[in-house]
Amino acid sequence: NCAERTAFFKAVSEGETEFEAIAVVGAAADTPLEQFGFAYPCGVCRQVMREFCDPHSFRVITARSEDDYLSCTLEALLPYSFGPPEGGRW
Repeated sequence: NCAERTAFFKAVSEGETEFEAIAVVGAAADTPLEQFGFAYPCGVCRQVMREFCDPHSFRVITARSEDDYLSCTLEALLPYSFGPPEGGRW
């Protein structure tokens, strides 16, 4: 289970149901910073986020450092997704 899904499942199990963004950073421990790429959530994690978040406003932030990051909507990462009805939950 990826870290992103674990974070969502734990939050939901603790009663959290409103989410604004997630930040994802990852590389092998010995990767030099100049080779450090952006780590994006896998497809399964993107779908789990879609189950709990508004794809139009939820932000996915992927970073190489605090100053070098990209931010986009979940909708941009998971176009043509399926999920709860607009404005609602399952």
